[in-house]
Amino acid sequence: MAVNGVSENTYSFLNSQQSTANETKDTGQLALEDFMSLMTTQLKNQDPLKPMESGDFLSQIASFGTVSGIADLQDSFSSFAKAMQSDQALQGSSLVGRSVLVPSSIGYMTADSGLTGQINVAEPVTDLKVTIYNESGVPVRTIEMGSASGYTNFSWDGFDNNGKASSEGVYQFKATGTVNGENTAFATATVAKVSSVLVGSGSQGLTVNLAGIGSVPFSEVQEII
Repeated sequence: MAVNGVSENTYSFLNSQQSTANETKDTGQLALEDFMSLMTTQLKNQDPLKPMESGDFLSQIASFGTVSGIADLQDSFSSFAKAMQSDQALQGSSLVGRSVLVPSSIGYMTADSGLTGQINVAEPVTDLKVTIYNESGVPVRTIEMGSASGYTNFSWDGFDNNGKASSEGVYQFKATGTVNGENTAFATATVAKVSSVLVGSGSQGLTVNLAGIGSVPFSEVQEII
């Protein structure tokens, strides 16, 4: 007699194996050695008039191998993720106190280093200029840069249009130029100092906290200075 396609002797063997496992330690997992032992016993005790097809046998082995392989792969990815997180922590610790270039239209001006940034002049212009605004949105300085093309660096020493020193703090800036007769704004980036880093988990990755700007993903950092 067969139960669910398994011979009575094999079914009894499976029950006895399960009882023995429950008396010792039930891990909830089937090892490859256990699986092969069960398959061998099933072959020995199968109905000779209805032998197990080789395809079914190979299918069961393949199914078990797939499940086992996925579990091993998950363990490998888990170990890899931990290693990556440790590497990110080391990366982060080396960034603190360094300056980085990130896409932004705001920057933090200090009395010592002023404010520096970069402009992506997508179309060549002859009248590129950078306008600096205070936190109230009032323009305090216009820097005439003339002809430019491609990535162009700029710096502001902190003095307004009247030659008066501005207070240290956060300022906004905008770069413009004439393209085909129209006043055009260009993408900008700013140089900021890394005050601290945060190592996230999963897809969050590494986050850098920039003085005067806030937090940005490390993936947005264009250059480490």
